[in-house]
Amino acid sequence: MVPKKMLPGKTAVLVAAALVMLLGGCSRPIDGTPVAAPGEVGMGAGADLLETTCREYVPMGQSGRREVMTAIGEAGNRLVATNPDLWAGVAAALCTFADPSAPVKDVVTGGVR
Repeated sequence: MVPKKMLPGKTAVLVAAALVMLLGGCSRPIDGTPVAAPGEVGMGAGADLLETTCREYVPMGQSGRREVMTAIGEAGNRLVATNPDLWAGVAAALCTFADPSAPVKDVVTGGVR
């Protein structure tokens, strides 16, 4: 099968449609901090992330957990700072065994007995 030659009008319509899609987009920037997945909200800058307890941490979404781990890393835990995503999962697993009132930073560093 040999494709038929495109008509000049049809080519112009396709080019115009491509330009509209390319240039149309959003006409204004969207405010706020992006989150990992739609529908998940981050904890926000005002929250004291270092004092997050396991009770608060376990039901969080991945973006909230990552924020907590990033805060723990920035507070001086170099091991957590190297890979906050990995530690977000580790902390979630450890929090299922720890006391719900235990701070996540203590669970991650082994400070909970």
